[in-house]
Amino acid sequence: MDKRKKAVVLVLMVALLMTGLSVFAQGQQERVAEADPRFLSIAAGSVGGEWYVVSGVISEFLSPEFPDTNINVITGGSVSNPLMVSSGEAEIATTQDNVLADALAGVGPYADDGVVSGISSLLRLGEIPMSIFLVEENSKYTSVQQIFDEKMPIKIVTAVQGASPALATDRVLEAYGVSVADIKSWGGNVSYVSYSEATSLMKDGHADAYCGPIMPATLELAVSKKIKALPLDSHIIDKLHQTYKYGISTLPAGKYDFIKQDLRVITENPILIVSSKLSDDVVYRITKTICENGEKIRNASTTYVNWTPDVAPEMYGGPIHPGALKYYREQGWVK
Repeated sequence: MDKRKKAVVLVLMVALLMTGLSVFAQGQQERVAEADPRFLSIAAGSVGGEWYVVSGVISEFLSPEFPDTNINVITGGSVSNPLMVSSGEAEIATTQDNVLADALAGVGPYADDGVVSGISSLLRLGEIPMSIFLVEENSKYTSVQQIFDEKMPIKIVTAVQGASPALATDRVLEAYGVSVADIKSWGGNVSYVSYSEATSLMKDGHADAYCGPIMPATLELAVSKKIKALPLDSHIIDKLHQTYKYGISTLPAGKYDFIKQDLRVITENPILIVSSKLSDDVVYRITKTICENGEKIRNASTTYVNWTPDVAPEMYGGPIHPGALKYYREQGWVK
């Protein structure tokens, strides 16, 4: 081969090599762009609420992990947030485990929207005991089942309609095979009111029972009147867990004066959800960073004061994002 042909071959080889390197570099740039999105919006609750606070804390410690990403917190709510993630208005959001289950099934508050797609579970933040059934300590009521079996004319108060505790109360009645209309036919009623109004009605004897979460107003009631908790039957709790994906927990005896023995309860579990469109690598890094900042999560709100990262994968409302699942498996928290 003469010198001219050798030179041509050499030029061609160099050109091919440079083209290959260019393609490789372009692929690397695309991978980096995919791994580090330009924007990450976290849909939380209202400004000043604990979801807004904890989301702000999370955004702060995620920023160093994603230095080229604009991370911001936007307002939302437990029901609207799954819709915001599904539509692309947010990539991460706060909600509750049972609300996610409703969204993915297109039931409950999503009956008009239909099945909500493109969202995955990310991380469990805590638990809120629900449907604590409280009556006066010296009342004739000995169990929830007794009330319904004997068709007692009981006056029940719970949270305002549209709030998740009110929905939980309705589902408790449903699980016992009882409707609000049934209770009214026995001479009782179910009132959907504010927590402060529920306390007032219990104090002055216009209500016989409260069904809902333990709130400051509930504790105020316990100071002015001796009350006791009637446990929900275990098969009812299991049914609510299986059907609506409520969590299950136990309040230890003595946690409050009106809990005389360990009380098994359903819970609403505050969780983070994430867009299914985010890459596994991004979600892995988000999950890892949050779990490595447990102290900051615990300091964000009293709801999360006992949070430990090993409970992060304990979610039932929907599938966990593969990126988060990879991290949980590495830690040995899931198989």
